[in-house]
Amino acid sequence: MEWAAIFAIILLIFASFKHLKTIATSLLFLLCGFAWMGLISTQIFNAKVDDIFLNKPILVQGEIVELPEKTTNKAKFIFQAKSPFKGRLKLSWYQNDDDNEDFTPDLQSGDSWQLLLKIKRNNGFQNLSGFDYEKWLFYKRINASGYVRLSPLNHRIDSAKTLSVDRIRQNIRQSLLPIFDKQEFGGVLNALIIGDRSLITNEHWELFMSTNTTHLSVISGLHIGLISGFIFLLSSFLWRRSVRLSLIIPAQISGAFFGLISAFLYASIAGFSIPTNRAFIMASVVFLAIIFRCNFNTWKLYGLALFLVLINNPLSVLSAGFWLSFYVVAVIIYGVGQHQKKHWMYRLIYIQLLISIATLPLLVWFFSGISLTSPLANIVAIPVFSFATIPLALIGALLSLIGLPYLAQIVLEIANQTLIYLALILQQLQQLELNRWHYAQTSLIDLALFILAIFIAISPRELRLRWLSIPILGLMMFATTHKITDNSLLLTTFDVGQGLSHIVQTKNHILLFDTGAKYPSGFNLGDSVINPYLQAKHIRRIDKIIISHGDNDHIGGLDSVLQNFKADEILSSVPGRINARAKNCQAGQNWEWDGVLFEILSPEKGGSFKNNNASCVLKISNGDFSALLTGDIEKETERWLLQNFKEKLKSTILVAPHHGSKTSSTQEFLTAVAPKIVVISSGFKNRFNHPAKTIVERYQANNIKILQTNCSGQIDIMLADEVKILKYREEFRRYYFRQCE
Repeated sequence: MEWAAIFAIILLIFASFKHLKTIATSLLFLLCGFAWMGLISTQIFNAKVDDIFLNKPILVQGEIVELPEKTTNKAKFIFQAKSPFKGRLKLSWYQNDDDNEDFTPDLQSGDSWQLLLKIKRNNGFQNLSGFDYEKWLFYKRINASGYVRLSPLNHRIDSAKTLSVDRIRQNIRQSLLPIFDKQEFGGVLNALIIGDRSLITNEHWELFMSTNTTHLSVISGLHIGLISGFIFLLSSFLWRRSVRLSLIIPAQISGAFFGLISAFLYASIAGFSIPTNRAFIMASVVFLAIIFRCNFNTWKLYGLALFLVLINNPLSVLSAGFWLSFYVVAVIIYGVGQHQKKHWMYRLIYIQLLISIATLPLLVWFFSGISLTSPLANIVAIPVFSFATIPLALIGALLSLIGLPYLAQIVLEIANQTLIYLALILQQLQQLELNRWHYAQTSLIDLALFILAIFIAISPRELRLRWLSIPILGLMMFATTHKITDNSLLLTTFDVGQGLSHIVQTKNHILLFDTGAKYPSGFNLGDSVINPYLQAKHIRRIDKIIISHGDNDHIGGLDSVLQNFKADEILSSVPGRINARAKNCQAGQNWEWDGVLFEILSPEKGGSFKNNNASCVLKISNGDFSALLTGDIEKETERWLLQNFKEKLKSTILVAPHHGSKTSSTQEFLTAVAPKIVVISSGFKNRFNHPAKTIVERYQANNIKILQTNCSGQIDIMLADEVKILKYREEFRRYYFRQCE
């Protein structure tokens, strides 16, 4: 950090000159911010769990922090380990397969436990599109993740000595759970009352996400602003009714005090989660400015709130919610000030339309898509949540706490009905063809131009700058894009953990080869990796899908893909596992797309191979370079290919058979293929130990360049006039990425 100290000294010297003081001070604060971020990040990295405790059973003592999430067969919770190491762990506790009863371990926030754990290094799929799980874990300051092993050694050491906020939240949830279980939107009401999203169903999440109304379904800045703002106005109004009280303390100051208290209480009920903490700080700045009669203009209050939020948690910059929250407030301050004299209804509609349009750049940047019906959805949903659902939910919770469960049930049922009727409207919008519009991964330059164009478009009329937004948007439209030409192909190998999935793109065609796994929890690689990529690339139709064989790690994501995209043709060695349209892949099938030749080399028609050895083997060639996709074939199929297609095996790129297992990649096969590059798709620290050490050594002995998804993330190989390789973890390196091992 020597350079930082030197830079700080230079800035202090600059600050001594009056005309440079403002710039120097700003830069000094910026430098301090980077230093603070670096300090917090270093603390998280230094808390990394030592390798000696990973990937094996280990007895750990610690405390449950935050609110545990329970389902019928699993519990998820955050565990602060204290011995034999210290760290923040994300754990799952699964039901015994032999236990037919509901799984209900008595997990309470604040309790100390001894648990037999198996934990692993933080890891997530790293692809061009999709959720960045590693970033989320770092943002949550999770040092490792794992699960509880069933053992008689697992037991509670001690119960919480004090009544914590999380324990209060858990008690509220337990008291309301019998009511929520009977309600269609009980999970949403639970989230609005205590900030616990674990009970919201996947169907409801999808509805809110597709209409860009998720910000309403959980406690956020809007909710805290509404509650504290309402209390501020109400208490100010009532205070003014008393002349005596108003002479002692002005009504506005008393209103700000009660508004601040209500913001604190609501944020506490939400567990002071990162979004609610951010909203509380922003509300506190405003109320404290009123209480202490600080003569700050709006932008200074905005800057102070931003400063305090980042001081409190510099990792906020990793959250889309942070950028959206402060960006929206900035847009409101900048845009609404020009319409103070308009009717309140006009201003209300204008604000909603302004926010919907102004947030487009950030929604595209963070989520690679937008809901075109979002403005209409929010115009309907915001008043419903603000003036009906949220007040009713909080009143119902209060009635339950004071011992009036019957009245609480009636009020909460009315709140549930408001969501049922709202959902009917949102579902109609969700089904519209124009509801969801996806946009390819954009650059920082495009993002900056987009935001600049919007702020110019809403600039004051007297500046006469609004016309400039059109040419600025034009610059984005004509931004350089890398298109695939004739006789070229892009082979994308997704990071899908222990599984396989490729996309092959030519100039005008798309082929999907395998789709990764689907897990018992419902999580699948079609939803999480393949679909987001296709959507971001504006791909609506897949020309051909090939499913090499029937193993879950190759076919698991297919149903999700077919639910979202049309496929002209499906080939597989197990067509009966797919649908009536699927056909057998057979040696001899071939086709040409845009100057690129595709050939199926295996399995043999009517052949006897089954399971892994029946995998579809695909050869792709543009005349100069070629790729061989092998599925999970083993030695037997390799031997058959050598006997029947030896002259066609030679390829520039080889996708390692069976994830680099020792059952495959014989020396004879490698000699015939003679690849320059081998791509291995395998999971990080997978239980099969793929790729096998002997196979890696064999590749190295043959001078084959090795690319692994568990090290590189998504791998793109462009075969055109030359071979170009892009490795996601290297090309888009982030400081929170795990190291390749």
